[in-house]
Amino acid sequence: MNAKDAWLATLGQLQVQLNRATYDTWLRRAEFFAYEDGRFVVSLPNAYAQDWIERHLQPAIIQTLSKMFGREVELQLIVYDPASETAPNAPLWNFSTEPETGINQGEPINPDYTFENFVVGDANRYPLLLAEAITQSEMGRYSPVLFQGTMGVGKTHLLQAITGALVARGLRVVYITAEGFTTELVGAIKGGRGHELREKYRESDAVLIDDLQFVEGKDSTQAELVAIWDALRNRRRTMIFASNCLPHEMSRLSKDARSRFQAGPIATIEPPDDRLRRDILEALCLRRNLNLPASVLDTLTTRISGSVRDLEAAVDQLDAYSKLTRETINPAALERVLRTLGAGSGAVSQNAAAGGIGLEAIWKAVSDHFGVSAADLSSRKRTKHIALARQVAMYLAREDGGASLPQIGDALGGRDHSTIIHGCNRAAEMIRTDPAFAEEVMAVRVFYRVPVLVR
Repeated sequence: MNAKDAWLATLGQLQVQLNRATYDTWLRRAEFFAYEDGRFVVSLPNAYAQDWIERHLQPAIIQTLSKMFGREVELQLIVYDPASETAPNAPLWNFSTEPETGINQGEPINPDYTFENFVVGDANRYPLLLAEAITQSEMGRYSPVLFQGTMGVGKTHLLQAITGALVARGLRVVYITAEGFTTELVGAIKGGRGHELREKYRESDAVLIDDLQFVEGKDSTQAELVAIWDALRNRRRTMIFASNCLPHEMSRLSKDARSRFQAGPIATIEPPDDRLRRDILEALCLRRNLNLPASVLDTLTTRISGSVRDLEAAVDQLDAYSKLTRETINPAALERVLRTLGAGSGAVSQNAAAGGIGLEAIWKAVSDHFGVSAADLSSRKRTKHIALARQVAMYLAREDGGASLPQIGDALGGRDHSTIIHGCNRAAEMIRTDPAFAEEVMAVRVFYRVPVLVR
C-alpha cells in the first residue's frame, strides 16, 4: 500500500471510529500532502484545525496510520488549503462563498470545550444534537437558537464548541458574553466607533452571546442586539444565545428583544442526573489521568448535585492533592474537598431538597447566623454584610428549598429574576473558591437540619 492509499484508508477508519460531527469538522478537509522516510505530511485549511488535531487526535491518527502502512510513522500537520486554488465549482464542503480562513473576533474560547469532551445523557442530549446540527448546516438554518439552563450545566461549553467548529469551517464568528458586549458597545459609543462595532457584528457569519440574562434592564444593549439579529437574518446568517433563564422570565426585556430571543429553537439543559454525573466524573478523571476509587466516585456522584462546574472543581482539587502529596485519596481529604464546595456531610442533593426545606426556616437560619433580621433580608439595604446574607439566602432557597426564582423574589421584597440569579451565582462562586465562606454556608445549613443522604 502506498502512502496516499494508507492515508485514505486511515481516514476511512477514523470516520468509522469518530462521531460524525468530529470527523466532518476536523478531518474531512485533511489532505495527503507528501511522504518521505516514514513521515506523512498532511495539510489542513487553517491553523485552528491544526492546533485542535495536535491536541486531541494526533496520537489516534498516528496509531491508525502506522497500522495501515505497516510500519511506525510520524505525522506533520501543515496549514495549506488547496480549495483556494480550485475552480469556483469546488465541492460543497469547501464553502466556496465563505472566507478561506476562519476567525473568532470575540473573546477567547477554551480549547477543551469541544463536542468530544461534552459528556451526553438524557439531560442534555437534545441541546448537543442541536449544537452539532448548527455546525453541520448552512448558515441561518438554525437561527436564532437559545440554550437555557442553570449555572454550570454546560451552556458555555456548547457555545464555545460551536464557535470552534464554525471557525474551522472558515467562517467569521464572534463569541462574547453579554457583559463583554455591553462593555464593548459603551466603549464604541464613547469613542465614536459605533460604525466599526456595527460592521464587526452585522457582517459576521455567526454571533454567539453568552450569559444573555445580563442584558435585562439594559435598553441600549437590547436595541443593538435586535439590530444585529435583523441584519444577520436578512443575510441568512446565525445568532445563538445562552441564558440562565427563559426570555419570558426576564421582566425587563423589551418586546422587540423578547420576540427575537425566543424566535427560534430553544434547548433547555437540565441538571445532570446521577448516571450523567458519574459519567462526567469518569470522563474528567480520564482526561487528567486520575485514578479515583469507585467508592470516591460514588460519594462525589451523590453529594455534588446540579452543577458540572462543581464536579470539575472537585476533580481538580483531588487531582492536585494526589499529585502533590503522591498519596491516594483518603476519606479525610475527600471530606475537605466536599466542604469547600458546600457539599459536606450535611448537604442535600437538589432532587431531595425539592421535598422540602421551607423558606421561613432558611430565612431564620440565615438571620441567626449573620445577625440580621428577616426584614433586612427583604429590604433594599445594600450594606456589605446584609447583601452577603441575602445572597446566601437566595442560594440556599434555590438549592435546599427547591424554590423557583419568582418565589424567592417575592419572598425577598419583590426582587426580579436577574437579581436572584446574580445572587445565587455569586454565592455559588464564593463557595467554590473560598473555603472559609463554604464553611459558613455549611454552618447555616446546620440550623435547619438538612437530612444526611450519605453516611
